[in-house]
Amino acid sequence: MKKIVFAFVITVFAGFVLGQKTKGRLSYDVFISSDDPQTSAYVDNMQGSILELYFGEGKVRTEMYMGDFMSTTSVSVEGNDTTLTLLDGPMGKIAMKTTLDDLEDEQRLAYTERDVELVDGETKEIMGYTCKKAIITTADENEAVVWYTEEMVPEYRGGMYLYDEIPGVPLEMTSTWGKMDMKFVAFDYSKKLKKPEDLFSMKVPKGFTLRTAEEMKQMRGGGGN
Repeated sequence: MKKIVFAFVITVFAGFVLGQKTKGRLSYDVFISSDDPQTSAYVDNMQGSILELYFGEGKVRTEMYMGDFMSTTSVSVEGNDTTLTLLDGPMGKIAMKTTLDDLEDEQRLAYTERDVELVDGETKEIMGYTCKKAIITTADENEAVVWYTEEMVPEYRGGMYLYDEIPGVPLEMTSTWGKMDMKFVAFDYSKKLKKPEDLFSMKVPKGFTLRTAEEMKQMRGGGGN
C-alpha cells in the first residue's frame, strides 16, 4: 500500500513539474498615472503602453512600448553579466551594453538589495491562472506588489520583471517609478517563440548607435560642468 501511495505522489509531482511552462511570451497592458501636474502631461503621451516579456533557454527579453513616445528593449542571458538595452525615441536609436557597475547607485541598490516577501493565504485569478502574492521592497523603500503564477517557471529569472526569489512569473505588477504609479496586467500568453536566436541575440541591430553609460549621462545633461 505504501508503494502505491508513494508512486501516486511521484506521478502527481512529475505531472506538475512537466506541466510548468518554462518558455514563452507574455503580453501586458501597462496603466500609468500620476498626481503630479508636470508628470501628468508626460503620462498622457504614454497611454496605450504595452510590455512584452519573452523567456526561455536561459534568456530573457523585454520590450516596453511607452505609447507613441518611445520603446525600450533589453536582453539578458544567464551567466552573462552584460545586458543589451535598445532605446528608440526622441534621442534616436541608441544601444547600450551595461553591467551592474554601469548603473547609478540608486538603480544598483534596487537590483542588488531588496527584500521579497512571499505572502501566504492570498490568491487571485489572472488569465485563468491561480496567482500568489509577493511584496518586493527595495533599498530605497519603494514597494512593488506582484501576483505570480507557479505554472510558469523560467529556468533563468533575471532582469527587471523576473526574480530568483519568486518561484514563478508575474501576471500582475504594481509599483511606483519616480512620480508615476504603474500597473502591469497580463492579457495574453503564447508558448511559441519565433526565431529565438534572433530574439535573444546580443548583437546591436542595424540602425542603432552603440553608446556607453557615460555618454548617455552626458546626452541627458548629467555629465557636463
